[in-house]
Order: sequence, then structure tokens, then C-alpha cells
Amino acid sequence: MTRWNSLPNTMKSLMVVASAVLFGMLTSHDGITAEYKEKAAGVLLSRLKDSKHSLADGIRQADKAYGLAISAKFEVKADTLMLSVYAAKEGLNKDAERNNLMELLGDATKAKWGPDIEVFEDKPHIARSAMQLTLMQLTKLTLEDVVKKAAAAQSGTVYSVTPAIHNGKPAFDVLVATPDSKSIHLTLDLKTGKAIK
Repeated sequence: MTRWNSLPNTMKSLMVVASAVLFGMLTSHDGITAEYKEKAAGVLLSRLKDSKHSLADGIRQADKAYGLAISAKFEVKADTLMLSVYAAKEGLNKDAERNNLMELLGDATKAKWGPDIEVFEDKPHIARSAMQLTLMQLTKLTLEDVVKKAAAAQSGTVYSVTPAIHNGKPAFDVLVATPDSKSIHLTLDLKTGKAIK
């Protein structure tokens, strides 16, 4: 059996490049990505029942203590069900450049939600939260209002609400877990909260 150290450097380089290409081909395949996302979503949906808090609870706490909630969701990290709320510390009256954009992230299965706070400094999070703040500045609805409207439109547990752009129009992306553990995606008008077909 040939040992790695005894191989010529050019052979090692070729093997590393070939491995990287093969890994890239395998992991970039749409089917694998879709299968991974579906499995991750299934794990999240099965864990929602463990939460001691609703999405609206996290939004209310963020609005009261940390500024304006601009998006919220449940997620699973390291096998722990987490409640995440993005917030703008200075609220609607200051634009993203003059605001403190942050994530409040804490264990949703504990009796008291005590989130860790991360003030965003990296470009992807700043860009995402800046867009969310800008969209929230265009509506009189709060995230809690949107959660209530989504719950009225679809029975189940609202587990994600995010302001977004759909077909060139501002909207809210909302995910609802149905009682039979399926995920329903709703698109609500940003200003009225009515479902968009």
C-alpha cells in the first residue's frame, strides 16, 4: 500500500484537486441539497412542540427590551430548539446605517427565554437585517400583527416570519407548522397582512 508521504507532490496535488471537485459535485447537486433541507425542516417541525414560548412571545420580548423586532424564527442548533429574533435597537425612526442591528438567540425549551445578543458586524447579516428594517419602515403592521393574521389564515404554529420582496412587491414570508407536522408557506401583503395568492 502506497503511503501518502511517499507520493510525489504533483500526485498529491492532483488527488486533492480531484477530491475537492468530487466533493463539490456531490454537495452541489440539487437533489442532495433539497433532501438535506427537507430533513432539517422535518427535525425542526418535530421539535416545535418542545418550545415553552411562541414566536409572538419572542417578538414581544424583543420589542419591549431590545428595540423593534424585524424578523423571527425557530431553528435547531446543535440539537437545541432555538428562538431567534432579529431586532433594530433604535426602532423605525433611524435607518439601518444609524441603527444597531442584532440577533437575539436563546433556548426555546427553557421556562424563561434568555437570549444571547449578537450585534451584527458581518456583511451578510447586516445586509439581510438592513433590508428587513427598511421593509418594516414601509408598514404599520408589527411582526406580532403578522403572526396573528397568519394564525387566523392557517391553523397551526407560526414558526417563521420575515419581511421580503415577492415579484417586485414588499411582503411577509410566513411559515406555519400544521397539526400533522407539515409546513405551509404563506405570503402576506406587507401593508395589509392579507394573503397573496
